[in-house]
Amino acid sequence: MTHVPMLVVVVAVTPLLLGMLLILMIARYSPNVPRVADLRPGATEDQRPQITADEFKDMIEEVVDALGLETVFSSMGTGGVIEMTLRDPKPLSGGRIVLQATPVLQGQIEAVDVLGFAEGVRADMGALKGIFIALAGFTDEAKSGSAATPAPVDLLDGAQLLELMEDHLDPSRAKLAAGYRGFGPG
Repeated sequence: MTHVPMLVVVVAVTPLLLGMLLILMIARYSPNVPRVADLRPGATEDQRPQITADEFKDMIEEVVDALGLETVFSSMGTGGVIEMTLRDPKPLSGGRIVLQATPVLQGQIEAVDVLGFAEGVRADMGALKGIFIALAGFTDEAKSGSAATPAPVDLLDGAQLLELMEDHLDPSRAKLAAGYRGFGPG
């Protein structure tokens, strides 16, 4: 009689223990897969140096100033990731803009990261839109998913940032940026 409840406990707990063991084995022995896009056929690896976090921050601030936006708040985090709250002073069409920029080149930005950023923009009451700049670029899913985000988000990769610099900054500054990896084709 007392063996029946014990049998029920064993039958209920055994699959849980085996599942946890399987999860631990997968976590321990599965290889880390880098999120780096493969080179196109015939393309060579870019030999230009990577921009430093401080230089990248200076470039972003110069572009923001050249566009006539006012910086309300700015911070730089791990890996040189820049977060800024900007204000467009134009009457009627202006407002608050949230900007995030990353110089990291280890992998393209995924759709989940863009959605998380858009949620942050939506949560920032009064924000007009968000601008996400990533030198590594964005996956196709991230680009197509940005249209369905809860807040308007502009995605700029390195080549688009370089175009913006060419249009609004001194040509020598854009030429300097083109000497770094991530700013368009090398």
